[in-house]
Amino acid sequence: MAENSCCDSIYHARPAHFLYTWKVEDFNKIDRTLNGKDLLLPNGENCSFSFDRLVDCLRLSMKSSSCSLACDVTLFTCNGKALFRSKFFKFSEKKEKYVYSIRLELNKEDNKKLHALPKDILFIVCDVCDSEAMQKRLSIRQGASENAYLSYLKNLAEDFKSKPDELFIEKVTLCVGEDTEVVNKVVLCSRSPVFAKMLECNMREKEENCVTIDDINIEGIRGLVYFLHSGIVADTNIDLLCELYYTANKYQISELGDECRHLLVSKFTVENVCEVLSRSSMHGDDHLKFSAMLFMGSNLRQVVTTEGWKKLMINEPKTALKVADFFHLSPH
Repeated sequence: MAENSCCDSIYHARPAHFLYTWKVEDFNKIDRTLNGKDLLLPNGENCSFSFDRLVDCLRLSMKSSSCSLACDVTLFTCNGKALFRSKFFKFSEKKEKYVYSIRLELNKEDNKKLHALPKDILFIVCDVCDSEAMQKRLSIRQGASENAYLSYLKNLAEDFKSKPDELFIEKVTLCVGEDTEVVNKVVLCSRSPVFAKMLECNMREKEENCVTIDDINIEGIRGLVYFLHSGIVADTNIDLLCELYYTANKYQISELGDECRHLLVSKFTVENVCEVLSRSSMHGDDHLKFSAMLFMGSNLRQVVTTEGWKKLMINEPKTALKVADFFHLSPH
């Protein structure tokens, strides 16, 4: 496989249920097995994926110590077009691990689709359910791993090493109307290149150590400041999460965006998923977009009766119809 080819994955957790989105770049240059991340299932067991592109078929495997998994797999292009859908149909036991696999046989038309992939990128989205955990009503922390905030604080500490000592006593005031929130300047600039540019260049914000914000509410700014100092996003309502997600993208705070994405997926409902899909398209977030489309495709009958769907059809009809097209795919 070419050196610049890679796979990028993200784990979205819910009680007894998760979505795994895998980005495969340079798809037509693959000449070896690709391995995905190790994931944590709702029952505390691990799970891992591997992918092979063979001459006349695609093979996707899932290994786990759990024997009670069910998985629906959808292959997407990078522009959201669903190509194939299938299910893991069997498993075998190997060294105390259960191996689930699917083999997609490709005809001439299928191969044409794959050779014509936009940007040569394929997205593999796996919707995995642990039936035993569903029955026991087990749950896990929604979002990223339990130690994600520790990684955030470690990265923050590394960034501090290159900062002069005098910066650590400075504070910045974020103003929303008559409301204000104070944040440590070095923390703010270390995590956001947008704020760093404003506060380190010869701009009014640098002179006053004050930034006026008119497109984010004060609750969103407070959530931002809380995250910057702790690496934690409070498990809050969907509206505030959307506000924080917008904030993360506006100010290019990638860690906050990742945490918001995890929590948004965990809170999908038929009423709010259209709004989340719209926001993912606005910010070019492929992982969130495909996760939302998969949820909508599985619940389309209920989704199309909501006000969110009506709004999506009015404002973004092409996006809405992509979801409907997804549901019309026949299993491979």
